[in-house]
Amino acid sequence: MLNLLPFLTKLSENLQRVNKRVIKYLKDPNAKQIHDVRTAIRRLDATFLTLPKKYRNGSSLSEYVLICKELFKVNSEIRDFDIIYEKLQKYPSNAQRDTVIEVLKATRDSSLEHAKTLARSVKSTDISKIIDKIGVTEKELQKRYNKILSRLISKIESTFPDVLTNPLGVEELHDLRIACKKLRYMLELLPDENKSAMQTRKTLQRLQDILGAIHDYDFTTGYLKSLGQSSKEIQEIINIENEERKLKFEEFLKYCNRRLDISPDSFLIRIRSFKSLT
Repeated sequence: MLNLLPFLTKLSENLQRVNKRVIKYLKDPNAKQIHDVRTAIRRLDATFLTLPKKYRNGSSLSEYVLICKELFKVNSEIRDFDIIYEKLQKYPSNAQRDTVIEVLKATRDSSLEHAKTLARSVKSTDISKIIDKIGVTEKELQKRYNKILSRLISKIESTFPDVLTNPLGVEELHDLRIACKKLRYMLELLPDENKSAMQTRKTLQRLQDILGAIHDYDFTTGYLKSLGQSSKEIQEIINIENEERKLKFEEFLKYCNRRLDISPDSFLIRIRSFKSLT
């Protein structure tokens, strides 16, 4: 069950967390601060989405979350550029590789300036007044939470077979990764005494890590291919990244075989149990 007072406390904590991390981010927008801001915004978004529509639409909270999500989007782009940069750094220097790196740096710098502008807007908001007018009842909250949970679980159940049988299904893999991520943050809203939720969150975190690594390979090779006619050196990088992606997908399959088999404590059976809340 989702209890009202702990939920409102969590919402307040998530607002404060975003504010604190944005302040650190503006002082030094390094990889850690980018990560920390993104996770804080994810948690805030999970609590925000749990509120019924009448408490989300047209509120000061909705305006604040909208800016936060735009900041999240730009920081995600910066993070992706950093991943490509790190990957390219592993390979020998050559004219085209070095040109790609320079373009990445310039694009990243431009995106970072945009992100800083958004971060300053988030920082300037008085969060102490944002949730004053939220009069949601526990019944309304539980109904909305159940609906989101059911939708995410159904998405995972329907997408898993496609991903397992189609290693190159980039879109399906992306959808599964996002659904796992969102479900993990939603389950964080349940009481810590809920051991099943805690165990499921650990599995979701592991799945998210593996699928995230595969996404990084896909994004990198997709970016390099988008450059048009590639040199022999760039094509070799693409080939190597594709081989490493294959290995990571095999790791994903092995994990699924170990953890997601049909047994009383399997992941897929466990997440179905949360549907009983609906």
